[in-house]
Amino acid sequence: MFSTRNIITGLVSTVALMASVSAHAGSMPFMPRGEGVGAPMGFADLCRRDLATCGLPSGQLALMGLTTSSSPALTSSVGATTPHQFDAAPTSLNDEPLEAAAPTVLAEPAAAPLNADMANAEAAAVSATLTWMGQGEREQLKLLNRVNQAVNRDVKKANDFDLYGQPEYWSLPRLVDGKLYGDCEDYALEKRRQLIAAGVPESALSLAVAVTARGESHAVLMISLKSGDWVLDNLTPWATPWEDLNYRWVERQVPGTALWTSAA
Repeated sequence: MFSTRNIITGLVSTVALMASVSAHAGSMPFMPRGEGVGAPMGFADLCRRDLATCGLPSGQLALMGLTTSSSPALTSSVGATTPHQFDAAPTSLNDEPLEAAAPTVLAEPAAAPLNADMANAEAAAVSATLTWMGQGEREQLKLLNRVNQAVNRDVKKANDFDLYGQPEYWSLPRLVDGKLYGDCEDYALEKRRQLIAAGVPESALSLAVAVTARGESHAVLMISLKSGDWVLDNLTPWATPWEDLNYRWVERQVPGTALWTSAA
């Protein structure tokens, strides 16, 4: 069940889409959504064990349907890389945990009418999203490209089995011998963390899963600007409009929530 904030966030996206139609005639700048689907298996597992990195309040875990099967697709894409050998899976998330900024915490989903505090939180989230989407896109893209390139440079590609002895394990990049390692979803989570720390509202950010031209299941970070949905990808240095990537889009998170939908 969608909370009031989910509905308002959707309305914000719709307003932004309508405002940008004239600049994108014949295109679809915002990714259309399909029906609700289960969260990817790795994301659901992340939220069970590490709510801070997951970025959700505990009350939203039930929205992922954790008592039922989540999406089984493994997002293990790392692109071309030299294999790395690591020690056995760590007992903690990283051998040396990253110093992470605390993510924005959403209000708990409510079946009852919103109280004053929750209503204020909803209004603040909408205000932050509108402020972000009303800013100059040139400066926004500079920030996105800077973070995308920095994370792509600083994190070395390694798959989950080599890092953790598991086929699927979503986390922030793992620090091994002074170097950071991870696969596609780890890059996306670190970019999300850095953008939130830089002041980007969580309601403008979402994770997404696609299939690449090579047939690999692949996770990326998506961000909504006034002109449309853009992708930060560990396989390219530049923020890219979602339509410009040769991917088959599978599913996408509803920004800032435990809910996921298929890509229509």
